[in-house]
Amino acid sequence: MERSLVTPRTQKIVGGVVAGLVVLLIVALLVLPGIARSAAKDRVRDRIGDDSAKVSVTGSWTKLLTGKADRVDVDTPTIATGTQDAPLGELLKDAKKVDEVDARVGQVQVQGLTLRDLHVIVKDEQVRATASLSIKSLTSLVPVEGSTLKAIAPGPDGAPRFAVTVDLPLLGRQTVNAAVAATDGAVQVAAEGLPIPVAVTVFQDPSISVTSVTGKASGDRMRIAFSGAVN
Repeated sequence: MERSLVTPRTQKIVGGVVAGLVVLLIVALLVLPGIARSAAKDRVRDRIGDDSAKVSVTGSWTKLLTGKADRVDVDTPTIATGTQDAPLGELLKDAKKVDEVDARVGQVQVQGLTLRDLHVIVKDEQVRATASLSIKSLTSLVPVEGSTLKAIAPGPDGAPRFAVTVDLPLLGRQTVNAAVAATDGAVQVAAEGLPIPVAVTVFQDPSISVTSVTGKASGDRMRIAFSGAVN
């Protein structure tokens, strides 16, 4: 009769180890999702530069640990977009790791313009954004000192249009209508009815190709909407 090499004491030790591993596995399954979600929220807050931002992140903990997510919702007074610390391109690259992003920002500076009540949705690498801005602030983009800008009826496609009054050499003070349009992925303001095309690029970023711009004015405020694709 062969004698068992596994003694009752060894069996107890092995059983204890297995039981301990099972407990650790259960604890890990309970704790890791929370840790991953908390870490993901901290990453988002760090990227937008606001520790107090309201952030919601959904996705499996394994996906969250790799920097990805199913959905991210953000509500914050401001973000650091357009700065050296968090350029717009880097934030959009982060958004490509998420299936859907819904962000609401109270105020943000983008290429010299102050946008308020910004709402951005990124899904399937497509971007839709709405924001309000001061028409007066757009005047600073007109490359002629002393110019004025007044919103007029939008174009047939909903594109914002303005009456731009400028002082021209030999011609004196002149008013020219101009329309905002998406051109080659950028946003331009182009003069209408001139024999020589004149256009000023007001927004361009290699991380996004703008495909359409619409807007509606009320007094000095304009609610503007953009759509495009993340490159």
